[in-house]
Amino acid sequence: MSTREGSLEAPKRHPIDWKNPDFYNETSVTQEMERVFDICHGCRRCVNLCTAFPSLFDLIDESSTGELDGVNKDQFWEVVDRCYLCDMCFMTKCPYVPPHEWNVDFPHLMLRAKAVKYKKEGASFRDELLSNTDLMGKLATIPVVVQTINTINKTPTTRKLMDSMLGIHADRKLPEYTAHKFRSSANINDTFAVRNGARTPGKVAIYATCYINYNEPGIGHDLLKILEHNEIPTCLVEKEACCGMPKLELGDLETVEKLKNKNIPHLLKLAQEGYAILSAVPSCTLMYKQELPLMFPDDEAVQAVATAMFDPFEYLALRNQDNLLKTDFKQSLGNVAYHIPCHQRVQNFGKKTRDILQLVPDTTIHVVERCSGHDGTWGVKTEHFADSMKIGRPVFKQMAASDPDYISSDCAIAARHIEQGMGETKAQKLHPLSLLLMAYGNDADVASDVKSDQSTAGTIQQGEKHMTSITRDSLLTLEAYAKVRKDFRSQMMLHKKARKIALGENITLLFEDELTIRYQIQEMLHVERIFQEEEIVHELETYAPLIPDGHNWKATMMIEYPDPAVRAAKLATMVGIEDKVWVKIDKFSPVYAIADEDLERETTEKTSSVHFLRFELTREMIQSLHQGATLSMGVDHPAYQASVDIIDSHTRASLLNDLSVS
Repeated sequence: MSTREGSLEAPKRHPIDWKNPDFYNETSVTQEMERVFDICHGCRRCVNLCTAFPSLFDLIDESSTGELDGVNKDQFWEVVDRCYLCDMCFMTKCPYVPPHEWNVDFPHLMLRAKAVKYKKEGASFRDELLSNTDLMGKLATIPVVVQTINTINKTPTTRKLMDSMLGIHADRKLPEYTAHKFRSSANINDTFAVRNGARTPGKVAIYATCYINYNEPGIGHDLLKILEHNEIPTCLVEKEACCGMPKLELGDLETVEKLKNKNIPHLLKLAQEGYAILSAVPSCTLMYKQELPLMFPDDEAVQAVATAMFDPFEYLALRNQDNLLKTDFKQSLGNVAYHIPCHQRVQNFGKKTRDILQLVPDTTIHVVERCSGHDGTWGVKTEHFADSMKIGRPVFKQMAASDPDYISSDCAIAARHIEQGMGETKAQKLHPLSLLLMAYGNDADVASDVKSDQSTAGTIQQGEKHMTSITRDSLLTLEAYAKVRKDFRSQMMLHKKARKIALGENITLLFEDELTIRYQIQEMLHVERIFQEEEIVHELETYAPLIPDGHNWKATMMIEYPDPAVRAAKLATMVGIEDKVWVKIDKFSPVYAIADEDLERETTEKTSSVHFLRFELTREMIQSLHQGATLSMGVDHPAYQASVDIIDSHTRASLLNDLSVS
């Protein structure tokens, strides 16, 4: 083997030979890791990029020999788990990448190792959940569900529960979901004449991505307004699924292929019709421009889509070179701290976002060109959160150094991570596309978009009338519900936990809301295989009355004794107990339940173990609760007495979501 140091030629990626059975040979991949790790040990240029390399070097330095041969090969997988496939070592540091004869492609070796591990072991529930971005988005943006999910994601109690049960770190700030998805609200303008340039097609198709569609649609709307300002006819990709990057990072390459098969036909049609295809998430763009072409090198459709795919600022910069980009900027951007995300850097088209924003008069762009450390779902996970913050520390410092007016990154997730790492700052976080639209003089539109997104995706504000009915059209089909059922049930358990009140050891109140009733209906349809229209309507009519209407609470009361004989004896002593359950708000008199309006649930000999209760509250009581009044509940029956003060903040907040002061 040559000892030539480095290469003067441009890095070259080889196709990913994932269809070859040897690709999944664990012995073979371990041998290749041993070869590459030994080269890395002798070089160590990448030690400051992430925690994968320091972990490798620590294993070597702490081994019995101080060399790689002293490391237990089972420990190689610790390095694999720490690599999040940012590609920075390949693109910026490693002198031995192809065409060098040592042929080191560390990220794709880690991808192969992840694929071997996934093939052998599968993935945890958490990792499958986080990588199912489409399913999670569709589930989380169901009306009312979105409010609950966003509340859960911001509440310390449930975040600690998510940390312990799912391994999603309690301190990680998670993106909100929106009630107004991008695709359903996009304002498309395709009326302009097509003006092709030497470097750019004159018409654009938007591949929205999961994140833009379900989390930050404002970014997509701002892109549409920029294209409209430049009189570029635009359309949306007719149908789209996840790009597959989360599954790629998991090592689930077969699902990547399935997603490719869903997306490529629609994208190919647009490419053949002469559209530039734009994606506002760098990871999604990279997937189509690099990863899929390397996975399917002989697929002409994939290669054609790769040629038609552009990063938005790459397209705008080329449009500017064609003298077809408007530069009639009306507003300066001041001092902008701008971070270039890794998955944009490895597309190798230069600093195009910076170049365009620098065209804005009286604007200073401070560029930070270093990995932020978050990378998709990696920095969300409990075991990696601390490392993600450690890797990002230099970026946080550099972004804050210029005392910016705005912090920005083409990767919205990286920007959120950076904002969290910076802590208190006067700077506003805005996507580069939003900044560009602002520079064009559409700052009012940008501000309203940001405000709208925050309000619709956030928690319910005091006094907002938010109760909505479950309609036939809002229910998922049996097939659609089967796909999301596992995830929906997991989230429902967290939601119900906050809405259960124990009155002593044997009585529990479960306070119903639209989400719990929606779940009940969907489960009934699923279990009973109900698909006839009249039967679905019957289920709706049966359960809809259990949804609170803004001035009351509705609860299912369960009397629980494990032993059947004891339960029968106790129920015989509790006749009328359902009328003795009360809630009390501060100085007001107790409000006793109105019970079992659907049918009689007791006899003169015994009561039922389940009752449905309604607590009617006055406007003054509701206002008092929203202003912080104390809340207590209890039951006062000769055979059973218990009471509790509601002090858990998450439970209280969840119950207050049922009430409107209007």
